[in-house]
Amino acid sequence: MDGDLSIVGKRLPRPDTAEKATGAALYSTDINLPGALIGKVLRSPLPHARILKIDKTKAEVLPGVKAVITFEDVPKRLYNISALDIIATERIVKGFKKDQYVLTDKARHVGDAVAAVAASNESIAEAALELIHVEYEELPAVFGPEEAMKPDAPRIHDSADNNIAWYQPLPTNVGDVKKGFDEADYIIEETFRTSKSIHCQLEPTACMARFDSSGKLTIWSSSQEVFPKRRKIAELFDMREGMIRWITPHVGGVFGNGIGLRAEPVCVALAKKTGMPVKMQYSREEQFIATETRHPVILTGKIGVTKDGSITALQVNVIMDAGAYISCSSAVANNVMARFAWLYRCPNTRGEVNIVYTNTPVAGAFRGFGNPQAMWALEQLIDMASERIGMEPMEFRLLNHRRTGDPSWIPHVPIENCAFDECIKLGADSIGWKDEMKKEGAKRQGMGMAIIMQVSGTFPINLEHTNAFIKLNEDGSASLMVSACDMGQGILGALGQIAAEELGLCPEDIHLVSGDTDITMFDPGQHGSRSCYVMGNAVMKAARQAKVKLLERAAKTLEVSSDDLEAREGWINVKGSPDKGISIADVARDAIYNFKGESLNISGKCSWEPRSNSPSCQAAFAHVEVDVDTAEVKVLKIVLAHDIGRAINPMTVEGQLEGAIVQSIGYCLSEAFRINQNSGIIESDNFTTYKIPSAPDLPKIKVILVEQPVASGPFGAKSVGEAGMNAIAPAIGNAVYDAVSVRIRDLPITPEKVLGALLEKKRDCSI
Repeated sequence: MDGDLSIVGKRLPRPDTAEKATGAALYSTDINLPGALIGKVLRSPLPHARILKIDKTKAEVLPGVKAVITFEDVPKRLYNISALDIIATERIVKGFKKDQYVLTDKARHVGDAVAAVAASNESIAEAALELIHVEYEELPAVFGPEEAMKPDAPRIHDSADNNIAWYQPLPTNVGDVKKGFDEADYIIEETFRTSKSIHCQLEPTACMARFDSSGKLTIWSSSQEVFPKRRKIAELFDMREGMIRWITPHVGGVFGNGIGLRAEPVCVALAKKTGMPVKMQYSREEQFIATETRHPVILTGKIGVTKDGSITALQVNVIMDAGAYISCSSAVANNVMARFAWLYRCPNTRGEVNIVYTNTPVAGAFRGFGNPQAMWALEQLIDMASERIGMEPMEFRLLNHRRTGDPSWIPHVPIENCAFDECIKLGADSIGWKDEMKKEGAKRQGMGMAIIMQVSGTFPINLEHTNAFIKLNEDGSASLMVSACDMGQGILGALGQIAAEELGLCPEDIHLVSGDTDITMFDPGQHGSRSCYVMGNAVMKAARQAKVKLLERAAKTLEVSSDDLEAREGWINVKGSPDKGISIADVARDAIYNFKGESLNISGKCSWEPRSNSPSCQAAFAHVEVDVDTAEVKVLKIVLAHDIGRAINPMTVEGQLEGAIVQSIGYCLSEAFRINQNSGIIESDNFTTYKIPSAPDLPKIKVILVEQPVASGPFGAKSVGEAGMNAIAPAIGNAVYDAVSVRIRDLPITPEKVLGALLEKKRDCSI
């Protein structure tokens, strides 16, 4: 089939390249409307406090101030900021508790939104915030989940005993773990901790909201979930969804930060109050304290193995820190447990999680959605188990990983195709897995690996209904309308290639229209690594429908059967007769400007709901150097072998994986969201104090694409968006152990932790 493809599989530039390179691309912050006011939020300086009184009189009389709003001025309706509960199945949605107001009457973390102003310019708005006097009753605060669960801990929400927001067992437990552990020759049980980290996308939160004379609301805001978030706004403000238009301009990165509502509810409330357009933009510090982070977890994993390397039981117990509000914690928790339990063949699994409130910024969706936390623990446990039985860690994984036809994380949905063996062997060969490492002197080297699986969409847990519409223009080009928002992952280019391939057009002849709820049809959003796999199928089927009409029209002109025609790169030819044909442009123009009573605008539309979920698999290898004098860990090389099914655009896929590797290195080695344990103030609220990797920190990176096309994917494609985030940290952790024989269980792997472990090892050896 590869020889029949002319567009899919080609390394093509993204359609938005020129706009972004020249600065012509408009982002949410670039949207300006005549007479627009500037909105600002007053945030709590205290981590836990009851608001006794707010005096806003001085702010209201300040010239240029058009509105000052507090809890009394917004809907008295609890809601959940995540949009995922709109599309989740009943079992999952139960954990999406509604526990938050647009503006609060009780501050639950430093940065909680207490009041907001709208003024004619930014300086006046900021001055108005200074004039609002809030009388607080400070309450005891708690910043860690273990402390929060104690009987005498301060209660953050009245509805949550011991601050447990939600308890959840793994719904897909199988077998009997007690029996499994009884059958094991060895049992390894360890506790691992992951850190609170933040997305660090370059574009800060920005929003514009305007009501027109008919009462219709238009919102301009970068978002991964335009239709579910539109419904959220409608429910909050008692509006019909059709009276809300959500436009997503260019997006400067989100990584999951655009799944939940951010500035939009306050911005809409101010626009409604003033009757004028209102624009809000967060500072970088606000981005850290007032938007969602990755969930920190305390994960106790337990594995039972036999001497021959079989896994008899897997058990995971998780304490998850939700922060001040629950958001989508229950969905992330389910993923942590499921990813831990489903990667390897095991007859007995069990998991449970306690989701805990703390007086810290809210945790929510972040690239990987629970998989990075699960793999940090599981893939180190796998190395520990293989060492205990004397088996090489790569061989242990080759023996135990799931295979084609095995149950997936949803037992009744089998794995369509699994290329683990190829990924592991190609990655190992590339990095030199069997090479001898330097283990003497001050700088010692080691290698580690990890494997992961990542879903292609969220069937059957979430709604996966999506739509695509494509129409041929008079010049033979095509307009493709999809709801996808390009967050930097290149999805619009990939969908354009799929449409061009199916219709027989050149890529530059596909004009993409997206991100506008008044124009595009429904899609649940960009999450779960679903966009190419799910939306790509809808685009392919819509283009195929249009192609049938196109060929039927051309067949009349050429006086042949449509079955005898093929379309390729803008031309329709008779098969086997390359000299006999007609351009797609001529067919499209004649169809529209037809004076014989046969006018037609050739188009195709597909409403698509998949009944499959073909996961991608991946093997990551890390080569590190540890300085035993300074305890510095330096990553020398990363090799990532990824099972993509088929790469629609290999350059885009490689870029996704390379970016995820860089993000993962920061997550593993340097990123620490520091909260003062006395005041609750976030001490790492900018790029000076929160360390993300830069170019000099990066190792050699090699990405290997393993292509085994799957029947359920568009032209055989599977997912890539989140997968690269999941395996790097445990691979580095295993490599550190290989280098210096100390295992770091808590993220990030800082020099202080490595030094402490080395000193402890030295003390133990001297006893």
